[in-house]
Amino acid sequence: MSIDPPAREATRTEKVLAIVIAVLSGITTALVAYMITRHLGGTPLVSACCAGVSFGAALGIIMAIEEKLGLL
Repeated sequence: MSIDPPAREATRTEKVLAIVIAVLSGITTALVAYMITRHLGGTPLVSACCAGVSFGAALGIIMAIEEKLGLL
């Protein structure tokens, strides 16, 4: 099953909102990763690194999905 992009070009507002959604999803993922790592006994440095990697991964995945949907 393939996802076809919309027939029209995304407006500037839609592009900005797509980026905001991607960044907020990354921040939420990073916060959850930080809290879980600290809860499991990780040091602050390990927790911060885990949060950073999680932020980058979530941001990349969401932006790739949005690009395939024609929002970026």
